[in-house]
Amino acid sequence: MPQETVKQGGIFVEQLISIELFGHAYTFRASAQVSQPEEVANYVTGQIEKAWAAAEAPSKLDTVILAALNIANDYFEMRHSREGLVKDIDQRCKILIEYIDSNA
Repeated sequence: MPQETVKQGGIFVEQLISIELFGHAYTFRASAQVSQPEEVANYVTGQIEKAWAAAEAPSKLDTVILAALNIANDYFEMRHSREGLVKDIDQRCKILIEYIDSNA
């Protein structure tokens, strides 16, 4: 949950975000590159809770590592999907350009 927001020219520059994991509060700064810091924090927290619930006798370290692996897997799946989408859009644009050029 945001604790502090600094605005510069209508743009959020930095926020302090707090999350609770294993009964401890952790605060981090979200830089201007992070557009939805609360969403990021909630996603990480959710992944850790899911990993904790899935393990038989989880340790905190094992839980965090499993959550990190799940997050990395999600990232690579989305990156791969995005690359496929970009290639598809590029191919469709080439076809449209060829069609327009041949019918102009």
